[in-house]
Amino acid sequence: MHPANTEITPLSPAAERLLDAAVLVFARVGISGATTREIAKEAGVNEVTLFRNFQSKQGLLAEVLKRAFFPSNEVQLKGLSVLTGATVEEVLMDFAAADFERKRRNIALIRVLVGDVHNLGEKESEVLKEIFQPWKRELANRLTEAKELGLIRDDVTPVIVVDQLIAMTFVGALRCGTMKATDYPPETYLKACVETLARGIAAEPEKRRRRP
Repeated sequence: MHPANTEITPLSPAAERLLDAAVLVFARVGISGATTREIAKEAGVNEVTLFRNFQSKQGLLAEVLKRAFFPSNEVQLKGLSVLTGATVEEVLMDFAAADFERKRRNIALIRVLVGDVHNLGEKESEVLKEIFQPWKRELANRLTEAKELGLIRDDVTPVIVVDQLIAMTFVGALRCGTMKATDYPPETYLKACVETLARGIAAEPEKRRRRP
C-alpha cells in the first residue's frame, strides 16, 4: 500500500468552504450520516463542485483530517532529546503539550471519529496513520535513547509509554471541550500527567549511565 499524501496544498475558496462545511456536518450527524448533498448545501455550492475538488465524501474526509491534524506552524515538536541535555520529563512534556493542543483544537472532530471510527475507509485510516505515526515514532525513539543511557528502567517499553501519554492528552482535551468550568487549568493537568509518568519509568540513579 502506498503512503497517503499528507502534503497541504492551497485550495480554491469553494473548496475551503466545503472543508469548513464538512466539519460542521460531520459533527452534527456523524460520518456515516453525512451526505455530499448536505455538505455542499452547507457550503453554499453545488454537489458537482464537491466531486470536482474531492472526488467523493471519503476524499473530502481525508482532506479534513489532514488539515485538522497535520502539524502546523503553531503546533510543532521542539525535538528535545536526552542526547542534547534534555531531561526525560522535558521530552515527555514537549510531546504532551503539542499533542494536547492539536487535540484541543479539533475536539469536535475527534468526538465524531471516536464514535464513528468503524466507518472510516482505507484512505482516511491511512491519512490518520501518516499524520500520527511520525510523532509517535519520534517520542518512542527519544525514550529508547533515554533507556540506552539508563535514564529509564530496562523493563519499560517505549511505545507503551507513548500510547499512555497519548491517552492522557486525549482525556485532557476531552475534559476541556466538555466542561464549562474546571478545577485546574490544562497546564496543571499536563504537568501532573508527565510528572507521574516520568517517575513511573525512571531508573534508579545508581543505574544511570553517562551521557555521550
